[in-house]
Amino acid sequence: MTTEEIERWLVGFVASLLDVPPQLIAATMPFDSLGVDSATTLVMAADLSEWLRVELSPVEVFEFATIRSLAERLAAVVPVGG
Repeated sequence: MTTEEIERWLVGFVASLLDVPPQLIAATMPFDSLGVDSATTLVMAADLSEWLRVELSPVEVFEFATIRSLAERLAAVVPVGG
Protein backbone atom coordinates (compact mmCIF):
# COMPACT_ATOMS: atom_id res chain seq x y z
CA MET A 1 0.00 0.00 0.00
CA THR A 2 1.12 3.51 -0.67
CA THR A 3 0.93 6.42 1.70
CA GLU A 4 -1.74 7.95 -0.53
CA GLU A 5 -3.93 4.83 -0.46
CA ILE A 6 -3.72 4.59 3.31
CA GLU A 7 -4.36 8.31 3.66
CA ARG A 8 -7.50 8.01 1.51
CA TRP A 9 -8.75 5.13 3.69
CA LEU A 10 -8.13 7.15 6.85
CA VAL A 11 -9.84 10.25 5.43
CA GLY A 12 -12.85 8.10 4.50
CA PHE A 13 -12.92 6.52 7.95
CA VAL A 14 -12.86 9.87 9.75
CA ALA A 15 -15.35 11.44 7.33
CA SER A 16 -17.72 8.54 7.92
CA LEU A 17 -17.24 8.88 11.67
CA LEU A 18 -18.10 12.57 11.54
CA ASP A 19 -20.75 12.16 8.84
CA VAL A 20 -19.12 14.81 6.65
CA PRO A 21 -17.77 14.81 3.08
CA PRO A 22 -14.15 13.58 2.86
CA GLN A 23 -13.16 16.91 1.30
CA LEU A 24 -13.65 18.53 4.71
CA ILE A 25 -11.03 16.31 6.36
CA ALA A 26 -7.48 17.68 6.30
CA ALA A 27 -4.83 14.97 6.52
CA THR A 28 -2.64 17.26 8.62
CA MET A 29 -5.15 17.85 11.41
CA PRO A 30 -4.58 15.91 14.66
CA PHE A 31 -6.97 13.00 15.18
CA ASP A 32 -8.22 14.41 18.47
CA SER A 33 -9.24 17.68 16.78
CA LEU A 34 -11.17 15.57 14.24
CA GLY A 35 -13.21 13.93 16.98
CA VAL A 36 -11.31 10.62 17.10
CA ASP A 37 -11.48 9.44 20.71
CA SER A 38 -9.90 6.41 22.39
CA ALA A 39 -12.81 4.09 21.57
CA THR A 40 -12.70 5.09 17.91
CA THR A 41 -8.95 4.64 17.92
CA LEU A 42 -9.38 1.00 18.96
CA VAL A 43 -11.77 0.36 16.07
CA MET A 44 -9.57 2.22 13.60
CA ALA A 45 -6.44 0.34 14.67
CA ALA A 46 -8.21 -3.02 14.39
CA ASP A 47 -9.67 -2.20 10.96
CA LEU A 48 -6.32 -0.94 9.68
CA SER A 49 -4.52 -4.01 11.04
CA GLU A 50 -6.92 -6.30 9.26
CA TRP A 51 -6.87 -4.38 5.98
CA LEU A 52 -3.09 -3.92 5.85
CA ARG A 53 -2.16 -7.23 7.52
CA VAL A 54 0.12 -5.54 10.01
CA GLU A 55 -0.04 -5.30 13.76
CA LEU A 56 -1.05 -1.79 14.80
CA SER A 57 -1.31 -0.75 18.39
CA PRO A 58 -3.83 1.97 19.22
CA VAL A 59 -0.93 3.72 20.94
CA GLU A 60 0.65 4.25 17.52
CA VAL A 61 -2.38 6.26 16.46
CA PHE A 62 -1.59 8.67 19.29
CA GLU A 63 2.14 8.67 18.48
CA PHE A 64 1.46 9.39 14.79
CA ALA A 65 -1.34 11.81 15.56
CA THR A 66 -2.40 12.93 12.08
CA ILE A 67 -3.78 11.06 9.10
CA ARG A 68 -0.68 11.90 7.07
CA SER A 69 1.88 10.85 9.67
CA LEU A 70 0.06 7.60 10.44
CA ALA A 71 -0.30 6.83 6.71
CA GLU A 72 3.41 7.44 6.17
CA ARG A 73 4.31 5.18 9.10
CA LEU A 74 2.03 2.38 7.93
CA ALA A 75 3.21 2.59 4.32
CA ALA A 76 6.75 2.03 5.60
CA VAL A 77 5.84 -1.20 7.42
CA VAL A 78 3.17 -2.79 5.19
CA PRO A 79 4.51 -5.93 3.52
CA VAL A 80 4.93 -5.79 -0.25
CA GLY A 81 1.64 -6.79 -1.80
CA GLY A 82 -0.13 -5.99 1.50
